[in-house]
Amino acid sequence: MFAITYVNRELKYGVTVRHRLKREHGIDSGISVVFSLEKPKVKLLPFKGQNGEEENPSDYQIVPGFRVRVIPVLGTIPAIFGQVMASHVLAQLAGFSVQTEPVVSLDLEHYSLLHQRLIEHEETLYGTSKQVEVDVEEVAYIVKELWRGRSGRDQASRDLGRGMWRSVNSLTLTRWDRSKPASVTNLILLKFKEAEEHENMTLEEIKIREPVFYAMVTNVLKRAASDFGVQF
Repeated sequence: MFAITYVNRELKYGVTVRHRLKREHGIDSGISVVFSLEKPKVKLLPFKGQNGEEENPSDYQIVPGFRVRVIPVLGTIPAIFGQVMASHVLAQLAGFSVQTEPVVSLDLEHYSLLHQRLIEHEETLYGTSKQVEVDVEEVAYIVKELWRGRSGRDQASRDLGRGMWRSVNSLTLTRWDRSKPASVTNLILLKFKEAEEHENMTLEEIKIREPVFYAMVTNVLKRAASDFGVQF
């Protein structure tokens, strides 16, 4: 998976680059990078110095953590990285907004937990879960594609860091409009406290008090309706 985001605190080399940017240039944010979350499947090639003998790779590092040995690389991969960077730069110059791949690393267990949590929430709030119209696969779409693995009230945040592998412990799915079923076009991902506050308000109240938030959620759910070919 490829994504454009801020320098990632979880990648070892990313930490080194981030530290150097801040120390030498006073930059602690705003630098877009292209990276892959895919884990290497093969080991690094042995490192040999100019004399042909095995040497310590750390003696040749430009900065700490910089890899001087290489792993076998499919020839098209560096080109793909270059194309992503070029596309990003051209889009920025043209003032064109591009929706990049959501940086979310959750597995089926996480989505199943959120699905089960939704069912239990519906039973507690409405006495039945019969109006839950989503399965685990659709929950994965809602969480990853619509809400990018974060609370609907936290969509503007740029601090991805540890949140890239965020836990779902504090998140839950709840209906946007209480009068409609819990469907792919009517579910918002919120923190528990946010969900509780949301359920104590009407959509009309939200529209009046928070017009920007209301419009954002409406657009996200309209996108879901478009993706699934259903009415909103």
